[in-house]
Amino acid sequence: MWFTFILLLPQLTLSAHCPSGCACNNRGAAKCIGDISDIPPLDPKTTFLLLLQNTNIKVLKDRSFQSFSLLLRLMITHSAIDTIQPEAFYGAPQFRSIKLSSNALSVFPPKVFSEQSNLEQLQLDGNQIVSISSKLFEGLVNLKELDLSKNRISQLDADVFQNLTELIYLNLAGNQLRNLPKMLFHNLRQLESLVLSSNRLETLESGSFDHLSKLCFLSLHKNQIREIPPRLFWHLPSLLNLSMSGNQLQYIPAESFYFLPNLTMLTLFKNPLISLPDQLMGYMPRLQELYLYDTSLVTVPWNLFANMTNLRFLNLHLNEKLNFLPKDLFCCLPNLNKLSLKYNDLRALEPDLFSNLTSLEILMLNDNKLESLPATIFSNTPRLEKLDLSCNHLKYLPGDVFTHTRALNVLSLSGNSWKCDCSIMGIAEWIRDNPRLVNDSDKGVACYEPYHLQNHSLQTLTHAELKCGQVVSQTMIMTTSIISTQVPATSTPQSSTASSTNARTTATSTAPSITSTFATTASRFSPTSDHIYIKQGNDYNNDLAFYEKIVLDNGPEIVHNNYYGGWVYLWSVPSTGPFSGFMTALYIVHLVTGVVLIVATWYALYRLHKVMWMLQKVTMGDNQRIMTRRVRRFSQTLEEA
Repeated sequence: MWFTFILLLPQLTLSAHCPSGCACNNRGAAKCIGDISDIPPLDPKTTFLLLLQNTNIKVLKDRSFQSFSLLLRLMITHSAIDTIQPEAFYGAPQFRSIKLSSNALSVFPPKVFSEQSNLEQLQLDGNQIVSISSKLFEGLVNLKELDLSKNRISQLDADVFQNLTELIYLNLAGNQLRNLPKMLFHNLRQLESLVLSSNRLETLESGSFDHLSKLCFLSLHKNQIREIPPRLFWHLPSLLNLSMSGNQLQYIPAESFYFLPNLTMLTLFKNPLISLPDQLMGYMPRLQELYLYDTSLVTVPWNLFANMTNLRFLNLHLNEKLNFLPKDLFCCLPNLNKLSLKYNDLRALEPDLFSNLTSLEILMLNDNKLESLPATIFSNTPRLEKLDLSCNHLKYLPGDVFTHTRALNVLSLSGNSWKCDCSIMGIAEWIRDNPRLVNDSDKGVACYEPYHLQNHSLQTLTHAELKCGQVVSQTMIMTTSIISTQVPATSTPQSSTASSTNARTTATSTAPSITSTFATTASRFSPTSDHIYIKQGNDYNNDLAFYEKIVLDNGPEIVHNNYYGGWVYLWSVPSTGPFSGFMTALYIVHLVTGVVLIVATWYALYRLHKVMWMLQKVTMGDNQRIMTRRVRRFSQTLEEA
């Protein structure tokens, strides 16, 4: 008992000197809350920190803290203070921190802090301050942190901060500043963080940040900046984080972001940017996050990200007019982990667009207008884990488009306009084989057309439902053998599937023999009376590429066939329509041309024959004269002999 009493004695002694409404501890901290209208009478020899919160104190009187010779930190917050007398802090030069946040202060006496040469932290945020005297901070030569945010300051004198040469952090956010004097920050050579967000800034003076060589954090977001001068950031070599989002920028001068080698984060979102210059970004080997969304960009320069080899997160989404991405846009981002292209206006993507994103893990392509994707677009993204293709206009996807995405574990495909014909079977079979990867298969990964298959789940589609391998286009049929006998149609066109099946069965039983084993290409259209149907054999292990018989049922008349390279090509012409008229006209032209050529050939042969006859006649006459001469000479020789 005595031992416990000895341990509690310091606390009991301290509590004896702690006024009502306050809580004190043995480390010299006192917290007072409630119905307090003046500084409470605490023990000045043991109080190092004083926190007054939600009190009724309205006025800080002169020399209110003179007796607190050891008080280092003062916090009066969420109270009703609206007046500070000129000598309120006189007699307490030892203060290191003063926090007067969230009160009703509007005006400060010009030299109220003149004795606080040791003050390091001053927080005046959340008040009603309208203006600040240029002499208010004159004595604060060691001040390192100044927070004036969430006030009503509309203007600052150019020399108001000139004595704060040790300042590291300055927060002016949430005021009503419309412009900043060019020389405002020139003496703040130690400044590392400057927050100017949520003001009404429209322009920035050239050279405003030229002397802030140690600045690491600069926030300009949520202003009304319409333009920035060239080279505004060129003298900020230590800058790590630059935020210019939520402004009115339509254009950015060329080379604006040069000489920022240490930048790790850049935000430009929510600006009505129309275009970007080709030479905008300098060498940024440490940049890891870039936010360029909610703009009016239609496209971006191909080399925009070329100097960002260490980029990890790229947010290029919510650009409602962005409809084209250059082929080499992501050429130099080997370390990119997340790429967001959602909510853009993309209609198509280059086959090699992602070919250099070997570290990509998350890709968001949802809510665009993509109708299909190249088969090789993901061929070099082996680490891709999450892919969102939902809410596009996708009708088809190549069946092997995800072959190389072996790390894929979350895929979203819902909200697309899938066209369920034979060309969809490749991706449908992939979905059926990888059901755990498609996380939204129960939310609308279903047929959009044709009508009779609408809302039919892709993963349950079968070749029989689509008549894949049974319907071949009327234009061309390719087989591995020559058809020995043409099969006539044996029935009229049927309107139902059952009737068509019966017609095919009849044709198969009544048709003359056809050479076996035919390879075909399936039609992309639903069966009609103009198509050629193929009956699958039962002895071929259900392989949809090979068939035992081919039956021409209710199909068009075969007008031509060719045999080439082991394939037979059968050609047909539709009975009606523009194509039929064109082919008929072409046939007539060919026929007339053939007749003309035949007549011309006959005439040429006739002329040639006549010429040859004349030449032969001349030749025979010459030969006769030569023989006559020889006979005469021989006779003369005999007579002379």
